[in-house]
Amino acid sequence: MKRVLRVENYGTSDLGWLLSRFHFSFAEYHNPSNIRFGVLRVLNDDLVQAGTGFDLHPHRDMEIISYVVDGELTHGDSMGNRRTLYRGEVQYMSAGTGVYHSEHNLGSDTLRFLQIWIFPDRKDHTPSYGDFRFTWEDRINTLLPLVSPMEGSAPVKIHQDVHLYASYLEAERAFVLRGARPPALSRQH
Repeated sequence: MKRVLRVENYGTSDLGWLLSRFHFSFAEYHNPSNIRFGVLRVLNDDLVQAGTGFDLHPHRDMEIISYVVDGELTHGDSMGNRRTLYRGEVQYMSAGTGVYHSEHNLGSDTLRFLQIWIFPDRKDHTPSYGDFRFTWEDRINTLLPLVSPMEGSAPVKIHQDVHLYASYLEAERAFVLRGARPPALSRQH
């Protein structure tokens, strides 16, 4: 299934410390015809000013993935985890029966990260947290598997049949997508 979301139709929010672009209904942006895409509930592109962030707040029954585009993201949660991630790194949290967490930019530059929420395969999983520190070179001119289902091969595993990849293509490079398999790399002329 293919669905085009045009940037001019995204919801936006500017709280001063946080500038967000919402791909689906979120916070004060509500579009009843754009609530989700399959099991994908949230895809937010967030810019967080230095020294600010999201204070401790609850989540339940959601698979939450954060991909750091630029800057540094510091996560803390009620399970005792506290980590700082940098460009190209991923954190994930299965909120399951309930967890509190915070996300802050303790760095000196603006943080940009993608916040991705996916409905789990069922309710009431045991909460869990993890992160993975990919090297930047791992994604150059290839699709780097970031996230897969529990039985998948990506290092980050979630409770849903979802595969997420990252890539950095050099000039004149492209992917040819064929079915559900990872694409082959080709050179454009």
